[in-house]
Amino acid sequence: MSEPHPPVPDDRRRSFILLFCCTLVVGFGNTMLLALLPPLARRLDLPDSSVGWIFSLSALIWVFASSFWGRESDKRGRKPIIALGFAAYAVSMTVFALVCLIGLAGWMGPAAIFICMLLSRAIFGAVGSASSPAAQAYIADRTSREERTEEIASLGSAFALGAALGPAMAGAIAARTGPILPMFLVAALAVAASLAVMRYLPESREPQLDLDGPQERSWTLATDRRVSGHLLYGLGLSVVTGMLQQTFTFYTMDRLNLDEATTIAYASSGLMVGALALLGTQMGLLRMLRLNGRSLMVLGAAILALGVLVQIVSTTLNMLLLAQLLQGIGFGLARPGFSSGASLAVRPEEQGNLAGLVTAVAGAGFVISPLAGGTLYDVAGIYAPFWLAIVILLVMGFFAIISRRIRSSVGVSSSSGGQEPS
Repeated sequence: MSEPHPPVPDDRRRSFILLFCCTLVVGFGNTMLLALLPPLARRLDLPDSSVGWIFSLSALIWVFASSFWGRESDKRGRKPIIALGFAAYAVSMTVFALVCLIGLAGWMGPAAIFICMLLSRAIFGAVGSASSPAAQAYIADRTSREERTEEIASLGSAFALGAALGPAMAGAIAARTGPILPMFLVAALAVAASLAVMRYLPESREPQLDLDGPQERSWTLATDRRVSGHLLYGLGLSVVTGMLQQTFTFYTMDRLNLDEATTIAYASSGLMVGALALLGTQMGLLRMLRLNGRSLMVLGAAILALGVLVQIVSTTLNMLLLAQLLQGIGFGLARPGFSSGASLAVRPEEQGNLAGLVTAVAGAGFVISPLAGGTLYDVAGIYAPFWLAIVILLVMGFFAIISRRIRSSVGVSSSSGGQEPS
C-alpha cells in the first residue's frame, strides 16, 4: 500500500491545531478529576484507596481497548474513531458527575457509588481510548518521516497543557460553584470536540475494511523486532510516570512536614511546574535539539533520573520545584523519542495498529504503579519508590544504547535530511 499523500500545508496545519485543542480537553479533564476526587470521595464516605482503584481499572481496560481502536482506525478511517473517543469521554464524564450528584444527595450508599464510579470511568477506558491512537495515526499519515517526531510531540504537549491547567482551573471553578460543575463543563467541551472533528477534520485515509494479515493482530506487532524494543522502553517509562505522580503529594507532605492545606498548595505548584516543563520541552527544546529517537530516549532517561535524585535530596519547596522541572524535561524528551521511533519503523498501513500499542503501554504502567509506588512507599519507606525509579531509568537508558531492536531514526525535523532508520 502506498503512503497517503498529505494535503496542502495550510489544511494540514488547521487539522493539527484542531486535534491539539480537542486533545487538550482530555488532559484537562483527567487532572481535574485528580484534584477534585480525593476530597469528594471523603464527602461521599469512600475510603482513600478507592480513588486509586477507580483510575487503575480504567487504565487496565485502556491497555487492551486502545490497541483495538488503533486497528479499527486502520480499517475504518481515522476521523470516525477520533470522534467516537471524544463522544465516549463526554458520556463517561457526564455519568461520573451524575453519580456524584446522586451520592451527595444521599440517594445512594458508598458501595453503590463506588461501583457506579468504576463503571463510568470504564466507559472512558473502553471507548474513550479510541481518540488517542487514532489521532496519533492521523498525525503519522500526514507527516513525512522528518517531521513526525515534532508533530507527535506536539500532540502530546496538548495533553500536557491540559494537565497543567486542569487542577488550577477546576479549583477556581469549584470554589464558586462546587465540585460537580467542572465535570459537566468538561463533558460539554468533549461533545464540542467530537462534533468539531466530524465537521471540520479532513479524513487522511480511506477506510480499508478488507485489511487482513499481521496488522489485524496488535499483539503480533508488539513482538515484532521493529517495535518491541520501543514498546518495552515505553512500558518502563509509564511505570515510572505512575510511581512519581502517585507518590509526589504524599512525599511533599512527609518530606517537608506540611499540613494538609500547605501540602495541596505545594504539590499543585510542583505538578504544574512539571507539566509546563514537559510542554516547553515538546514545543520548543525538542525542535531546537533535533535529535533522533534513540538519542531522545537516552537523554530523556538520564535527565529524568537526575530529577528523581534531586527530589530524594530535596529539603525545600524550591528544590522540589527543580526536581519537577528536570522530570518534566526528561519526560518531554523520552516520550516522543520512543513513540516516534516506533512509528518510523513500521509501514503506513500499520500506523493505527502501532499507535494503539503505544497508547496501551502508556496506560499499562498505571496498572502496575500502585503496587510499585504506593505500596512500596508504605512498606519500605518514603525514599524506596524513587530509588526504584532511578534503577528503572538507568536500565532503560542503557537498553536504549545497546538494543539492536531500537532503531536510530535520523531526521526529526523538516531540515534534517530525511534519512531512513538504520
